[in-house]
Amino acid sequence: MKKIITILFAAIFFVNFLHAQTYKTRDGYIFFNPNKDQSHKDYASASKEATAIFKVETNEVALLVPMKTFHFNNALLEEHFNDNYLHSDKFPNATFKGKLTGFNKDMLTKDGVYNISSEGQVTLHGVTKNFSSPVKLEVKGKTATFNCVFKIKAEDYKIDIPGLVKPKLSDETPLLATIVFQLN
Repeated sequence: MKKIITILFAAIFFVNFLHAQTYKTRDGYIFFNPNKDQSHKDYASASKEATAIFKVETNEVALLVPMKTFHFNNALLEEHFNDNYLHSDKFPNATFKGKLTGFNKDMLTKDGVYNISSEGQVTLHGVTKNFSSPVKLEVKGKTATFNCVFKIKAEDYKIDIPGLVKPKLSDETPLLATIVFQLN
């Protein structure tokens, strides 16, 4: 009788696990280059420490990027980014919470490239804004890579850029997010 109950419990757990697939990563990559001339990388930066969660059944996604994980080629610039622009001690993270549209869980079962989109809210520098962007999903073997390219305006998030630096920067900063999930 104990074996039957154990097998039944294991089967129920396994079925629930299959129906509630959640993927997580702690090494999402976020890159931005605010330079007016995109060939210059003077103010470009990247973080390789974004945390992301993807709930397959509900198409929900969430992303958290600690501001202090963005690293620059210049230590003084990194200090200014954290202390003067993003106020990282007061606003330590940027987040995205939303859903994927056009996604079907069957996409994760076969290799291919799929064009979908994300919709939700971005919170940066204490300001929350609605967000939508195209997403390219590439499934290859046991990995699903989500690539999203979008632009933000510093003024939309109440980020003050000094007049001395402003002429060197683009009005809209292009960002690239690459999130890789290991599939079961």
